[in-house]
Amino acid sequence: MLNNFIKSTIIGISGKRLSQNEKNIVKRNNPFGFILFSRNYKSYFMLQDLISEINDLMGWECPILIDQEGGRVQRLTGPDFLNYPPVNLFGKIANQNLNDAKKAVQLNYSLIGKELRDIGINVNCAPCLDVLSIDTHDVIGDRAFSNDPILVTILGDYACKGLISQGVVPVIKHIPGHGRSNIDSHKELPIVKDSLSILQKSDFLPFKQLSNMPLAMTAHIIYKEIDDSYPISISRKAYEYIRNSIKYEGILMTDDINMKALSGSIKDKINSITSAGYDLILHCSGEESEIEEVLEFSPYIKQSILDKWLKAFNELSINEFGEKKDIIADINKILSSNIGINWKFI
Repeated sequence: MLNNFIKSTIIGISGKRLSQNEKNIVKRNNPFGFILFSRNYKSYFMLQDLISEINDLMGWECPILIDQEGGRVQRLTGPDFLNYPPVNLFGKIANQNLNDAKKAVQLNYSLIGKELRDIGINVNCAPCLDVLSIDTHDVIGDRAFSNDPILVTILGDYACKGLISQGVVPVIKHIPGHGRSNIDSHKELPIVKDSLSILQKSDFLPFKQLSNMPLAMTAHIIYKEIDDSYPISISRKAYEYIRNSIKYEGILMTDDINMKALSGSIKDKINSITSAGYDLILHCSGEESEIEEVLEFSPYIKQSILDKWLKAFNELSINEFGEKKDIIADINKILSSNIGINWKFI
């Protein structure tokens, strides 16, 4: 059993190797996990060494996260990694042939999972379960499968299956939904005024249907019908709604606390997140002075959260995987026959 002197924090790091100061900070504070970005990647072997260095320092195979959705959001790209299509293409396929779409999205995310797991990354912050609406900001845009919550649910489920089949834990996001926001929460705080009766049938539905998934990332959005004062990530009312109405029982982590949708000092944000009840705090910038502050103010992780992580991780199984070129050919056959696209993965 892991000890409970682990901080409830996932941190970014600044570069392609851990600096001595970063090592010292980690040793003193013991974060739960790490999130990687393109700034941490120069070559395959350097990234592999970085991940090994992290695990050696931590003393266990800790959560190593990344955003590898496909399309605009993929932190690892060529020549060492494939170039994946945006997921809205799978939604377009689903409008023609749902079975083809399910097969293609599962194959696509199996490919992603295979590449991540091979290098030592065990968590992918994907898929987006956000439902497109007429107001959806471009920050989501083609990262969402569809404007149909049923299709989003089905395709999101098959994306998760693809990742899990290759030993990678998925993170469904951005709970309870980012699709109705017409503002980029990286820059401002979005406010959604739609009624709960509408939201429950649309934006919230995929998250409720996939509430068995082990990790979920929050949206930094105010939903007026849930809490008219505080965004989801710092709202006790929202936390209780996600637990009691959406029925999500897995690990709840925030989106990056440096996003402009959240105001106040680092200490204030962390206190608000913790008081609201959320399990993990995400800090992405890699700024060493901020990392130390985040870890200082973050509480120790609960044993129940460690147990949930270990259960999800230990239940993963890496399934037999075919030749990449054959899987790419199968995906492109489906893309071509349904929507006339041949995607350049390489």
